[in-house]
Amino acid sequence: MSIRTRLLLVNIGLLAVTVLGIVLFAGSQITAGLQVDYEQRLLSEIQLIAQGIAPAAASYAQDIIDDQALAEAFSPYEAQTGGRLRLYFTGRSIEQYAGNNTARNAIRPPEPPEIDSAITEQPVVSQRTANDGASRFFTAASVTDENGIIGLVQLSVPSSTLANQITQRWLTLAIGMIGLTVMAALLVGWTAHQIMRSLQQIQDSATRLAEGDLKHRINSPSNDEIGAVAHAFNTMAARIQSMIEAQQTFASNTSHEFRTPLTTIQLRTEALKRSRALAEDESAQKYLNEIDSEINRLTNMIQGLTILSRMDADRLDLGRDEVDIVRFASALRQQMLPHAKAKGIAFELQVPAEPIHIEVNLTHLTLVFRNLLDNAFKYTPSGGSVTWQLTRQSNTIVHTITDTGMGISAEHLPRIFERFYRADRARLRDVPGSGLGLSIVSAILQAYGGDIQINSEGINEGTQVTVHWHLTPAHDPWMPDSSSAR
Repeated sequence: MSIRTRLLLVNIGLLAVTVLGIVLFAGSQITAGLQVDYEQRLLSEIQLIAQGIAPAAASYAQDIIDDQALAEAFSPYEAQTGGRLRLYFTGRSIEQYAGNNTARNAIRPPEPPEIDSAITEQPVVSQRTANDGASRFFTAASVTDENGIIGLVQLSVPSSTLANQITQRWLTLAIGMIGLTVMAALLVGWTAHQIMRSLQQIQDSATRLAEGDLKHRINSPSNDEIGAVAHAFNTMAARIQSMIEAQQTFASNTSHEFRTPLTTIQLRTEALKRSRALAEDESAQKYLNEIDSEINRLTNMIQGLTILSRMDADRLDLGRDEVDIVRFASALRQQMLPHAKAKGIAFELQVPAEPIHIEVNLTHLTLVFRNLLDNAFKYTPSGGSVTWQLTRQSNTIVHTITDTGMGISAEHLPRIFERFYRADRARLRDVPGSGLGLSIVSAILQAYGGDIQINSEGINEGTQVTVHWHLTPAHDPWMPDSSSAR
């Protein structure tokens, strides 16, 4: 899971928990407040209703009007409140309740809480299940006229009225909180995007630096902690670039300076070989031959270092020599055949019958396959064999060099193209080499768009090297010539 996803999930989770807590707390307060307000409104309304129906109640108590007339007097108030009104004469003594017909609508004991509170002039609101099975709020108040208390009026309203109001408030609160949560989530997402964009920029820059783009820098770092990391990265990249450029300059200058003394030494050894005084001295000739061998080794190493330093500086000139790779392979085999015979190694070359032309610097091409063949001969004991097979696959030339030599253990295969790396130094200390050959081969192939793969089943199981050299249509002998087509 990416950092961006984790950051978003954590922040949105915290937001959801926070919003849920706020909604529950605010909702409970709203619910309690609404119920208190609702009950206070009911108490205010029942007092107003008691005053409004007093004349009709007095007439009703004196049998001046009937039930229909009383219902008509109640009707406007019931419509206004959405409830039901009922007039009671409790049957108590005339000192408490005036009226001529106190037995009508007598209240059965025990008296409901709102009736008892109304009698004591301390009106309340109670909630209970009515006879119809529905939950209702009840309240009551004394009905009085100029002669005193006439009776009690009771108001009952369904609890669903308050429940609907609470539901609406909860819904409004939920919608508001969801809107705020979405806005906060968008803000968190935008912030996470900004942070991850900065981190992604640093990651991309590190990748480009690792791939060799030493000139790349992070543009316009921010002024926060990530910006500080970006500034540190730019400083590190500048120092690395400076160090590598210094190493490249040193390698280039050193390789250039070494050429002159090596050439001078080689000329001197050639002169000594032709000297009459040393012509008959076998020891001197042996030493001179060894000196020539070491000079050639140093020359090849300097040539490889020069190529690597030029590639590191993007100054390697790719050749445009037209070379028949089939004839090149045959010529190189003839050059290396004496060395193979001296070691007792069978050297076989398998090439197609038709020529295949490519454009390449002949020196680069020679370095690639001479290094590969040198390795095959160095690590193959006497009595072994080396096979170089050249085939064509579509627009690619495939070179396969197979030997029956020492082989390479699996743990060393991933690192064999590193500069100066040699597998199992203790076992190979008697085998000459600098560890640069395969690095040079890989670098040249990459410059020409090719690739190399090395496989081995393990120690003493031999090695197989596969080189893919891609052809361009202009150099494809199987493609019709564009000039002749015209």
